[in-house]
Amino acid sequence: MKSKQFIRKLRQIGVGFVKGRGKGGHLLARYQGKQTTIPVHGDTDLGPQFIKLVCKQLGLDPKDIL
Repeated sequence: MKSKQFIRKLRQIGVGFVKGRGKGGHLLARYQGKQTTIPVHGDTDLGPQFIKLVCKQLGLDPKDIL
């Protein structure tokens, strides 16, 4: 899954993104008091293990994303 697709799906669930936070090609994602950074490097694919890790850090079920 591309990072832009992943971010779009997270926004649909209700995850907020802070602009200006995160260094370079990264975004800061916040959801219910938890936060993590997500890389946005053009057309690079994010692996399923990374997506599961981000979901775990935000307290989401990866099945909702994939």
